[in-house]
Amino acid sequence: MAVFRRRLVPFAAVVAATTTAPSSFRMSFDAARTSVAEGELLGHRRPRKERLMKFRRTLALSAAVTASLALAGPAAATNRPLRILGASADTALTQRWQDFGRRPGVGWAAADGTYSTRLPSGLDVWLYNDTFFGPVRADDSLPESSPFTHNSAVLSTPDAKHLLTTIAPGPPGHPKSLVGPTPNSPGEPNDYWYWNGDGIVDGGQLRVIEFEQAPTDDPPPFNFAWTKTKLATLDPYTFRLEKLTDVASAGNVQWGTELTRDGAWTYIYGVEGEGFTKYLHVARAPIGRLDGPWQFRTADGWSADPAASARLLRNVGSSFGVTPVGGEYLLTTFGSGLESTIHAYHATSPVGPFTGGETIYTAPEAGNGRYTYNVAAHPEISRPGELVISYNTNSEKLADLYANIDNNRPRFVDLKLSR
Repeated sequence: MAVFRRRLVPFAAVVAATTTAPSSFRMSFDAARTSVAEGELLGHRRPRKERLMKFRRTLALSAAVTASLALAGPAAATNRPLRILGASADTALTQRWQDFGRRPGVGWAAADGTYSTRLPSGLDVWLYNDTFFGPVRADDSLPESSPFTHNSAVLSTPDAKHLLTTIAPGPPGHPKSLVGPTPNSPGEPNDYWYWNGDGIVDGGQLRVIEFEQAPTDDPPPFNFAWTKTKLATLDPYTFRLEKLTDVASAGNVQWGTELTRDGAWTYIYGVEGEGFTKYLHVARAPIGRLDGPWQFRTADGWSADPAASARLLRNVGSSFGVTPVGGEYLLTTFGSGLESTIHAYHATSPVGPFTGGETIYTAPEAGNGRYTYNVAAHPEISRPGELVISYNTNSEKLADLYANIDNNRPRFVDLKLSR
């Protein structure tokens, strides 16, 4: 930034040097320029020394605004590494979802998945997978006759301070899956069903990745297998399913565990699974064209062939977050197995290389038949200098969930970030 000494640098030169700053930063300069011009027009031009001091204060305030927004805005080049100062359970947000699940009536009681995105209406939509519906008893137990769907959604205010309503088609008291068939119960699977991947508004529509599953002969609760991936297009106001189209499945990669918009592209992150070892892959599509065609990251560039996609990171979970924050791209994930520790990786581009892997949080719920999985990031509800992430909890025994449905509600964690 220009240094002021004996005379003012022309305002246009300062603006030109800040064309990549956040809009609020540029607006502060615009406000300063307007106030000087208005003073001259009204015949109240201040003494030069006073005008200089006021302009310096405006610059200092603008710099402070920029610093406060840097951790919440798009990635920008910087030489200072991002630091995670700490991670703590967001008990208030976790409690909010517990209270929402205990509301009377047939609504969301618990689920896994926990993807979120901002809608054109200004509200946030939370995309869930296997969903139990209430009403829940006073002791948090749930009747085994309660409705159950393979996916659902919940609307909230932009700060997630108010969870508003459950979104599930079907007649009152008989919810159905938002996409695909609805089972009779968790123990009676369909021939196939869909679990939500990440979702994003693209081309004016809500686009949600759908992972098609089929039952297997393996013992519960892992008696399922991914068969293919589709892209659901929903009306972002009515949530009516408009179409369901195939996406790439070559190379045994489940595309769409995370969707991140950066610059002119939407980056589509995928997971290739080999037993308990999973690998990160990346594809991209121009903004507004998530329905394809995609480009796939190779070892040295991009290809239209999904089979050419390269492994970019080893030991990621089935779901993870990749967030542009503070000039970097922060990847948060469990390891490939059913772990209780969440790790963080850093990169200077959305395609890596991702380095680090430090442990940032240990989920206290894991153990004694319970397990934790599926990290998701929620930048749209995060405050400057923080990042909210979530993870899912579950039990090896279905009876444990009916006895205490809180065993299947999401948990939230606040990461404190700094330069």
